[in-house]
Amino acid sequence: MRRLFDLLQRAANCDATVLIEGETGTGKEVSAHAVHQNSARARAPFIVVDCGAIPGQLLESELFGYERGAFTGAVTARTGAFEAAHGGTIFLDEIGELSLDLQPKILRALESRKVKRVGSNDYHPMDVRVVAATNRNLREEVRAKRFRSDLYYRLAVLHIKLPSLRERSSDLPALVDEVLGQLGVADSPNAVLIRTPEFLDMLAKYGWPGNVRQLRNYLERSVALGELVGPPGNESLPPSRSSSDRPGSAPPIAFDQPLKLAREQWNNAFEVRYLKAMLDRHGDNVAAAARAAGVNRVHFYRLLWKHGLRNDPSEVTGEEG
Repeated sequence: MRRLFDLLQRAANCDATVLIEGETGTGKEVSAHAVHQNSARARAPFIVVDCGAIPGQLLESELFGYERGAFTGAVTARTGAFEAAHGGTIFLDEIGELSLDLQPKILRALESRKVKRVGSNDYHPMDVRVVAATNRNLREEVRAKRFRSDLYYRLAVLHIKLPSLRERSSDLPALVDEVLGQLGVADSPNAVLIRTPEFLDMLAKYGWPGNVRQLRNYLERSVALGELVGPPGNESLPPSRSSSDRPGSAPPIAFDQPLKLAREQWNNAFEVRYLKAMLDRHGDNVAAAARAAGVNRVHFYRLLWKHGLRNDPSEVTGEEG
């Protein structure tokens, strides 16, 4: 981790494009923001675009903007993320999810340092630092012809690989202290129990597929529920499950309600339990949870919003309202 911090600082001291690879929950966005905050561009915008959360047909206009009348519904012109980040940094998260037809357009923008809005013939110069991140191995994606090699080499000028939590389990005590401090419960009775050597040793034996994000979720739930359940040896299961997540726990059937209403209540309860369990199993990573559930990420986000598990569906498309 000391070598990693040194590399991040070196990245901040220059303006080269950075590619950050690492498993879900290892801190890719935090690292990208640290590079920006410690760079000469710190006072300028830091714009985040999740390339996996935005449908392909909307991503081009999200990145490059569009002119009035470019398509149905484009009643006014809109600035894209590249232009909005002028002078600062654009963070292209989940860059490995880019469709093959959009990849050459990103490559052209990076090489020419110009962008063309959808529906326009004019190019606008851009002055941005590009940091990209993915939980995929882009070298393997290139070999499988799912990612362009020229775009890969253009992005990986500085290549940073974040280690998984299981590769640095000796950091657990410091991470636990940091998370409990952020939650404002560092002195609570449950927090004291979590810090015992026995409990920390139990945490270290778990593989943490969701890495630091999953650890934070686990600690927050343990403190909130007062239920210090150790992570199981089966890594396909979440480390701690509340009673609403346990198999066999289901809402009572409302026999005093009409069939349609009773079925809706039952389905809603099932969806909430299912969504929470899938997020828990995948360290709160929506993309991974959606893939495991066999649905696209946009549909998964809408279900989360429907049940109050996310704030606003506009975070999916980048649209307002």
